[in-house]
Amino acid sequence: MPIRTLKDVLAFLNQRTDYEKQLGGRTRDTFDLERMNEVCDALGRPDLAYAAAHIAGTKGKGSTSRYLAAALRSQGLKVGLFTSPHLERLNERIEVNGKPLSDARFAKAFARVVETLEAELGGGRDITFFELLTLCAMVAFRDAGVDVAVWEVGLGGRLDATNVVSPAVCIITEIGLDHTRQLGDTIAEIAREKAGIIKPGVPVVCAAQHPDAVRVITLCARDAEAPLIHFGRDYHLRDFSREYARVTFSAAIRDVRYEHLELPTPARHLAENACHALAALEILNADESILPGPLDRAAVAKALAQTAQPGRFEMFAGHPPVVIDSAHNEVSLKATMQTARAIHKGRLVLVVGVAQDKDLEACLPPLALNADGAVFTSFASPRATDPQTLASLYVKFGGPGAEVAKSPKAALALARKMAGQEGMVLVTGSTYLAGELRSQAAKG
Repeated sequence: MPIRTLKDVLAFLNQRTDYEKQLGGRTRDTFDLERMNEVCDALGRPDLAYAAAHIAGTKGKGSTSRYLAAALRSQGLKVGLFTSPHLERLNERIEVNGKPLSDARFAKAFARVVETLEAELGGGRDITFFELLTLCAMVAFRDAGVDVAVWEVGLGGRLDATNVVSPAVCIITEIGLDHTRQLGDTIAEIAREKAGIIKPGVPVVCAAQHPDAVRVITLCARDAEAPLIHFGRDYHLRDFSREYARVTFSAAIRDVRYEHLELPTPARHLAENACHALAALEILNADESILPGPLDRAAVAKALAQTAQPGRFEMFAGHPPVVIDSAHNEVSLKATMQTARAIHKGRLVLVVGVAQDKDLEACLPPLALNADGAVFTSFASPRATDPQTLASLYVKFGGPGAEVAKSPKAALALARKMAGQEGMVLVTGSTYLAGELRSQAAKG
């Protein structure tokens, strides 16, 4: 089918397997990068037309990617950013200089991929939704003439479609138990999959804190002769302070110090993610082919202060205020609840939807221990857990005020009523739920 508009792109993608919306999906035994490399070759290796940074991890890889892209843009570079999944529109996954790709540019790049598949690879019928979008981003970045592309891993690392890129720096953020069917049942197994993005001689920023993860990443970096810097050893978050909807802090990266940094968020974990991005930036600063002039750290600080993180403890004013957060595993949910309780001592009511393939027994306790009430609902995905199942687990772990609503919109309306004008509503548990309710939350 000819690709001329974004509607055509969506129709084509809907014919392809979308593992983001499937409960099972591919496993380590069925993943394969051979096809991605074959298509990249046929396209003329668009992934090699610019420098690259590659970010994997269980928690924080999306925000770390966004902070790094903003920091690079502050130096006058043209920067591509590839993230997933999107909150509201598919275009959000592919950005050039901080703006989602236009419908026309998206369709043009996607058409190039499809034409190549049909002309040289027999149509590529088994190529997946995520692989197509990754290839589209590669072509779009080449067409736009970006200087650097920042790639967020979709799932895992070692066999993720993005792992055909040749990065100048890799970042591995915090690691926890998630996607165990695809990645393994232990922290060490999952860390090994994430560490699969490490390339020979390419510097690595290790933000993971779990001892098993640190051990695996350290060994993988050693085997690849890749220089490694650790969060908490080689670079640090200092002087952290929170004032409701913003934080200030300093970042110490070996002998470099960024003073009086500010972010438009109350979340400490986002400040940590900014530090990981700055550590990667300092590594890139040593490469004159990427950053030819002296690094303007004041411009970096200004860029970070203006960088929003949609769907990541995103606050919307109102009575009550509503926070939209896409946390969807134990590690990120704990961080979200800690932030909510740090800034709000009054009544806290949750709107919650969680996918069936998450560890529900681990995800629900942080919610039950910190909420004053919760409304459980579903979202537009076959992976969504039955709300009544979530409510029962929440009550099992001691959670008060459990309610169930048929739709996200109804759930948010009920949660607002339960919270009252002096309370706060927190929407969490799923990127899909965050995306469905973000525009509703903005209406106040």
